[in-house]
Amino acid sequence: MADEDRPPSPDELTRRLRRFSIRLTVSFILTANVLFLSALWVSGLDLDQVFGERDLFDPVRDVCLRMAWYRPQGEQDPVRLCKEWINLKDSSGKVHKFEKDAPITKGTDGKFYVHPPNPGDGRIIALLIFVIAMIAAGMWAQRVLIARYRARLLAGKAP
Repeated sequence: MADEDRPPSPDELTRRLRRFSIRLTVSFILTANVLFLSALWVSGLDLDQVFGERDLFDPVRDVCLRMAWYRPQGEQDPVRLCKEWINLKDSSGKVHKFEKDAPITKGTDGKFYVHPPNPGDGRIIALLIFVIAMIAAGMWAQRVLIARYRARLLAGKAP
């Protein structure tokens, strides 16, 4: 029996399997990142808008610069709210502005509440499902490919 036909030694088998699985894992990680970033780009999601902190006036930590009249939904009379302010914790000195399109409602407690529009509109859920499916498919494919490579090594057909 020639040297090429017999299966590799257990140490050689372990070394080759480890090297193959590391290369496979790195390539799957890179591919998954490319697919995730491509899906994020295609979806058009603005993660700063989805996960960003809502910029609303807080009289405790902000200084109001300008007031404006706004008409809350379901109310006859307009109310005066802060239109521009400076956040005292923000060292840049940036002037923060109230979003004109944000709907304002009056609560049962008499306070006014701002309801920013839902920026995700289901695309974030679709992206999350895509990522979970991609991870599950990658784990399954990795197990199958490693098992096939191990079988080929034991049969003596692998390079």
